[in-house]
Amino acid sequence: LAAALRRGPAASAPVRAWARSSGRALGGVWCSAGGEGADYLALEDEKLWQQCDMETFRASGPGGQHRNKVDSAVRVIHKPTGTVASATEQRSQHENRKNALKRLRSKIALKVRRDTDIDTADFQVPEQLAAILPSRAKGKRFGQKHREYPRGIQVLVDLLVANNLSVADTARCLNLSTGALSRLITADSDLLKEINQQRQSKGMRPLRKN
Repeated sequence: LAAALRRGPAASAPVRAWARSSGRALGGVWCSAGGEGADYLALEDEKLWQQCDMETFRASGPGGQHRNKVDSAVRVIHKPTGTVASATEQRSQHENRKNALKRLRSKIALKVRRDTDIDTADFQVPEQLAAILPSRAKGKRFGQKHREYPRGIQVLVDLLVANNLSVADTARCLNLSTGALSRLITADSDLLKEINQQRQSKGMRPLRKN
């Protein structure tokens, strides 16, 4: 595929990110939570975009005779973490950019880990996570389509990894039943896939939808 690479401005203070392969790190990228900009998902779209490179290319597959005539498909690479997301379904490059950035947020949530302190007796659930939990009133809870949903998912996966992927232990931290947390995980197919990949890499049984 012919690709045109367009570089965005470098992040003002990119956070050092590195891969770990032992201990609590189970794949993905680890970031220093204390560094400036570590909470990438808190950034507005424009700021997040400035940390990315973008490739455009001609998409193949269904979509009509006009789909392959322009380089409208978009691939976005988040430079601090190496996370990649793409969108090819629209003929408009602008729409594909928007979709790719949404997918990038979801992938960062699933793949980029931060250290989580769960060793204190008075553990407080971060607001980003509380906003997606079933204990939150339904009218005030963020669903999967909400812009802030990936932030809650990132904290949840951080906490699961810190608890060695134990749903029961993580549920206790959140003052939830194991069943309630399992239902939250299994309701999100991308989250379920990520957690099961990590569990299987440790020889643990995969979670299943009820």
